[in-house]
Amino acid sequence: MNLKGKRAFISAVVCAVMIGCIPNLKNVPREKCTAMPDDNVVKAIHDNCIKCHTKDFNTKEDICGLRGRIIEQVRTGKMPKIGKLWPSYYKTIVEWK
Repeated sequence: MNLKGKRAFISAVVCAVMIGCIPNLKNVPREKCTAMPDDNVVKAIHDNCIKCHTKDFNTKEDICGLRGRIIEQVRTGKMPKIGKLWPSYYKTIVEWK
């Protein structure tokens, strides 16, 4: 592959990653917060979700209001789109009560 081809390939990869990281949860309905996340849940989300959801999980209340959606997206494997959860983080999130 020549230099021009390599640049095009790298640009395509960067664009694909950026498109995968466009989510914004500000318009997603929040549920009533009944189970505030503990420090382990917050750490799991901050270590894995903040890459794309930079403004969605700033506080425990933000995380709590999206509890059901977070659990469902992780359980079904839809999230995270970039990387993979460590088994302990997966368990922490899907067993969050």
